[in-house]
Amino acid sequence: MNVYTLLELPKSSRGFSSISQSNGPRSGAQLRKVARTDTDLDSASASRSTGVTSGSRRIQISGEGFRPSVLPDPFYSIRHNISVILTPFKQPSLIESYEAVSLRARYIVCVDGKGEGLYNLLKKELEVCMKDKVLESLMKDGEWISFMGRMCDWFHGAVGLLQSLLSPLDQAYVPTVKGTRSINALAYDIFNDRIFGHAGVSKQLRENLSTWIAADRQNSSGERASRSSVAHLLRHFIAHDVYFGSSQYEQYLLTSTEEYYVALVATLNHDMYDDPSAFFEIAYDLIEAEVERAEEVFPPQSRQSIKETTIRALFILPKVAGADNLNDNWLDRLKWLATPETVKTYVTSNRIPTMGKMYHLLSTLSSVSGSRAPLKVLSNAWKVYIHNIVSDIVKVTPTASATPDLEEKMVPNLLKFREQAEGIIDVAFISKETNKPDGDFSQALSDGFISGFKTRRVKPAEMLAKYLDGMMRKGQAKFFESLSKSSSADKDAIAGATQNAQDTLFHSHLLQVLGLYRFSEDKDVFRTFYHRQLTKRLLLGRSASSDAEVAMLRMLKEQYDSEFDMGETMFKDLSLSTELMNEFRNHRLVNGMSDDNLDVRVLQRSAWPFDVSKKQILIPDEMEQQLSNFATFYHKKHGNRTLDWDHALGTMSLKTRFRSPGKDVVEKELSVSLYQGIILLMFQEKNMISFLEIREVQHSIDDDDLRRTLQSLACGKKKLLLKEPPGRDVNDGDMFLFNDKFVLSEEGKKAGYKIHVNSIQAKVSVKESATTNRHIQEDRKHLLDAAIVRIMKAKKQLEYEQLKSQTIEAVKRHFAPEVEEIKSRVEALVEQEYLERAERVPGQKPMFKYVA
Repeated sequence: MNVYTLLELPKSSRGFSSISQSNGPRSGAQLRKVARTDTDLDSASASRSTGVTSGSRRIQISGEGFRPSVLPDPFYSIRHNISVILTPFKQPSLIESYEAVSLRARYIVCVDGKGEGLYNLLKKELEVCMKDKVLESLMKDGEWISFMGRMCDWFHGAVGLLQSLLSPLDQAYVPTVKGTRSINALAYDIFNDRIFGHAGVSKQLRENLSTWIAADRQNSSGERASRSSVAHLLRHFIAHDVYFGSSQYEQYLLTSTEEYYVALVATLNHDMYDDPSAFFEIAYDLIEAEVERAEEVFPPQSRQSIKETTIRALFILPKVAGADNLNDNWLDRLKWLATPETVKTYVTSNRIPTMGKMYHLLSTLSSVSGSRAPLKVLSNAWKVYIHNIVSDIVKVTPTASATPDLEEKMVPNLLKFREQAEGIIDVAFISKETNKPDGDFSQALSDGFISGFKTRRVKPAEMLAKYLDGMMRKGQAKFFESLSKSSSADKDAIAGATQNAQDTLFHSHLLQVLGLYRFSEDKDVFRTFYHRQLTKRLLLGRSASSDAEVAMLRMLKEQYDSEFDMGETMFKDLSLSTELMNEFRNHRLVNGMSDDNLDVRVLQRSAWPFDVSKKQILIPDEMEQQLSNFATFYHKKHGNRTLDWDHALGTMSLKTRFRSPGKDVVEKELSVSLYQGIILLMFQEKNMISFLEIREVQHSIDDDDLRRTLQSLACGKKKLLLKEPPGRDVNDGDMFLFNDKFVLSEEGKKAGYKIHVNSIQAKVSVKESATTNRHIQEDRKHLLDAAIVRIMKAKKQLEYEQLKSQTIEAVKRHFAPEVEEIKSRVEALVEQEYLERAERVPGQKPMFKYVA
């Protein structure tokens, strides 16, 4: 049935032809079509379409038995159809086609003008459906999660069908009536109000969700289908706008998650208070499981909130048993978890990835709290761990039970530990924002090394200088040889490297050592020891490469310490000495003198860091004559200069014949220090000499130097002398004899024609080290005095605190002075009347004045 059927007239009727016209058409006017608006749906529009321009027309329908009062109710069939559609889980079986329902709705709204009635009818049917059908079905079903999901699926389909069939309401009625809502909005509002807004339904849904989550947490690997059902329901919550919001389901799930983990962690903490690392492992697994569940069940907008809530509940909210003032410091739990001991446990057990997990969790907490305080807890623990390890390394000192060269391992151990620590940073402390190592942890590494070096002032800087001395003496080839002996991995890497790669590796190792030098505040100590060792390398010919020495000094000066300019004068002296010796040899040739193989280095006293000994050792007459000849030549050339001899740094070569019983005589050339050579020459006359005899003859040699020289000849690897009784130390009652069987020993067989015997001058002795440190301390006093006087001369008057801070700033390029040192030097300058105390005003800090 359609509108045309309704308007069809009976065949027997004369219809419109019987109707008289009060006003006919204008003479000569042609019939024409007139455009109609969409609102021209009444009977008057028909007159306009015929070309009539004025007047009204009356339509009378003639026929037998027609009574308007017996017309069917226009809402009857559509009400029935709406009721059928709003029957849950039932395939809608309408009494007429979808097209007929749609046309009927259009007629009611657009032709009959009863849109309000149809709208109210729909609203009433929706309310009845929610109350008598949906709500009743929900209350009967026991499985709320899956059933509610199916109910929402049905409801969404039903509303979609109603929206399609009753589209004239949305198109013609709703836009014209203020305050009315679309079919979709009306249906969803009623559903939300009568179903989701129902206290019983809301309670049941929340309880069922809580029960499901609790069960899933107990068995996270099972029941994946139920997870999909929950995810499906939550999507419906979002569609109905009841999920997000302060009082909606998301907040309920977050709150219940927080409460669950707060209660759980209270039990875990009680059982694991003494094992924070075990607690963290369990807590991290719980977070991973919660994140996995969130990925499968919760909408993307909620997943990060679920993760942050879980982390906050596990690591911030609960109280730590046995800790104090927890209410005042929300970081206490993190401080309990992230300690230097925990970091040490992770490192020693090679659980670096676990430490990385802790870093990323604390990064999340930092984001949640809006502060880097959580990460600061871990970086502080990392710094203290670094400090403790470095402190243990630098504090190691030789003891009676330890090997004498224990301190020699300080720098290699520091290099190894720093490489390990930097590797940990590259693995565990990578920022997600920059994908680079976190700067706070790199800074903590530096701070830990600096504070660790301070636990044993002076010594780390001294050992760094000694280590570099060894590298520069050995040169690249021997350094790699010694390096490969200590590590098979290094041996394999070096063996397979090209010459360029080895050059790069050697330079890289130098930079690593100098990187440690940056952590030392005792710059003057490093500079002094390096200067003294450079002197010995140059004068004893122990440096592997002069070019390498020059390049090293240039790098130290330009990149590390501007005070490293001493080498320029030293190399100049050596160059001038070479020219002077060439002149001396030419002079002897011109005057018919034989070449005596004498090589002399003439040095400026101010440029070389050692004192000339006033005692002259006893040397053979032939050697004495050679020195006298050179002195005569030199004074003729430089008459106003004083020439002093220092034999402590001298070297000599000896040709020696070893006469082993029953063996042929073997000749060797010995390269020894002057002290070693003088003592070996004493065995030309006697085969066995006591220590007391040697000391009596060479009484000018310091007793400690004499004992160390004999040690190098009789107790080292190359035993040219034999000591009775055997032992490492040289005592007054010891006897020494020349070792004719040296060439039969293992070292003698390996040695070539020329044998070099390590001299005592090649290494820094304990006594020399103590003497050097004593000189450094004296120099520091003068440096502090000069700085204080210079500051006071410029300021005239200063408070003590200001003077102290400015003094520290003035000398920091050389060393970091202790407060007591500054206080002592200020007192000394007051006594020497460079400064005076200003008159003390009540409430004013101590003040000092400069005395002009």
